[in-house]
Amino acid sequence: MDLGLVGRANAGKTALFNLVTGADAEVAAYPFTTREPARAMADVPDPRLDAIADAQDIPRRVPAQVQLVDIAGLAAGAGAGEGLGGQALGQLRQVDALVHVVRAFANAEVPHPGDRVDPLADAEAVDLELAAADREQVERRRERVRKGARAGEPGAAGELAALDALAAHLGDGRPARALADRAALELGREMGLLTAKPVLYLANTDEPGEPAAELAAHAAAQGAAALALPVGLELELARMDPEEAAELAAELELGDVRGADAVVAAGYRLLDLVTFFTGSGPPEARAWPVPRGTVASRAAGRIHSDMERGFIRAEVIPWDDLVRCGSFARAREEALVRVEGRDYVVQEGDVIQVRFNV
Repeated sequence: MDLGLVGRANAGKTALFNLVTGADAEVAAYPFTTREPARAMADVPDPRLDAIADAQDIPRRVPAQVQLVDIAGLAAGAGAGEGLGGQALGQLRQVDALVHVVRAFANAEVPHPGDRVDPLADAEAVDLELAAADREQVERRRERVRKGARAGEPGAAGELAALDALAAHLGDGRPARALADRAALELGREMGLLTAKPVLYLANTDEPGEPAAELAAHAAAQGAAALALPVGLELELARMDPEEAAELAAELELGDVRGADAVVAAGYRLLDLVTFFTGSGPPEARAWPVPRGTVASRAAGRIHSDMERGFIRAEVIPWDDLVRCGSFARAREEALVRVEGRDYVVQEGDVIQVRFNV
């Protein structure tokens, strides 16, 4: 899962980047501390993976990973490529989803580019820049395809119609993800349009709680999700002794799923991912996130392309049944392992052993 961070300067994007990835990128109380795009990976904690490995004495555990991409804050004109953020927007075209960090904290020592904290206004300003970048990209491709359509190139007329629909939709100030025209939406996704990507509006707050009602309403209108997180506080807790941090988090009533885990969980919900596992014995147990609705043969291809090409069957057991039995062999004896075909839809928490031949 690849997540791109966007937002205005001093919204807390880099602090969130550090929180989730454990990186140590510079965070300072002045705009554009982030000058070059930064990338870092983080493991996705999953106690089920350890349980599967412990039950079978598997030494190596390979968790799923999330990659974050952090770019400079966006200012007016970024959609046309102006400023550090505008120049780096292209770095986000290949990510799976965007985390739009919105300032909702009131620290007077951290100046706001607009001299006032207004989460909704900031969200709308960044949305306008993302839409402007998309319009520019659509227009460039439209000009090229229009020439092909005039020359009678195969498929050019259909693509031009999809581009016209995208241009009209974006011109009305609406994100591409809300487009009803499926062909145009798919083209927008193929092009990596920023407004076609799933979005999580993350309100960077002073204290735990819910996003402001107006920001939550804006997210809903944009076909997006919203989350509030006191990023600075969570970053401080992440740097403390784990036991002391847990005690303080309980006192502050931060909840069971918080900090980096809350962001990752929100990303999984946003992309509608489920996790299956491999690990029927040594040398390793591994977690594999896939989109909900993925069939067994396609899931096998996530492990290795040969497995999808030569797929024969999948042997499947829920993770907790495997842990209780202690091994695939014992689970087979108890008739808990199912044999499924290539069209079986992978379920959350499945442990899968793929049989294939190439």
